[in-house]
Amino acid sequence: KIKKEDKFIEDISVVKPGFINIKFKASFWSNFTNEISTNSKIFGTNAKEKKSSYLIEFVSANPTGPLHVGHCRGAILGDVVSNILKFNKHNVFKEYYVNDYGNQIISFTKSVFFRCREIVLKETFPNDENLYPGEYIIQIAHNIIKNNPKIKFDNFDNISNQLTELAVSESLILIKENLKSLGIKHDNFQSETEIVKNNEVQKVVEKLQKNNFIYKGRIK
Repeated sequence: KIKKEDKFIEDISVVKPGFINIKFKASFWSNFTNEISTNSKIFGTNAKEKKSSYLIEFVSANPTGPLHVGHCRGAILGDVVSNILKFNKHNVFKEYYVNDYGNQIISFTKSVFFRCREIVLKETFPNDENLYPGEYIIQIAHNIIKNNPKIKFDNFDNISNQLTELAVSESLILIKENLKSLGIKHDNFQSETEIVKNNEVQKVVEKLQKNNFIYKGRIK
């Protein structure tokens, strides 16, 4: 029935254990490629689709060093989704959520701190499983020492906030270089620390409470 109703189908066969193979005539492919070529700028777009605005948040790996292959897979998927939406004339804003708040960042900053002491004070880097041992940490430490000659590395607590900001900034340089090599550019890098300091989460919760969108209870 399908073959009879479609003039471009040359043959249909059923193959065990249950595949249906449809072979098209050469004329189908000629017409198809010609249609793509003729309408290259709009082919594949959905003209009837309502235009919307999208915020696509993707990659968002912890800023504790360069990206690895798993991160790059997410980067490519997020960028492809963004490009498809853009191609369909939607407004797209691409964002990287910078997880620069929490225990992992403290461990990262301490790792940079001890590498700085290793360079400046000739101390041995601690054998601690909670620290980041990567070679890139050494380069980050060198950059911080070079660009911030007035920082003293005698007490972690005294410089932890400043050192975190500098270390994350250096790490983001590596991340952005990785993304650039993939041809991916984000519109914004949003700091989690900034959101926490501005009390943004609580503001959202209060707005949801005001509109009766929150239920408080106990999970059984």
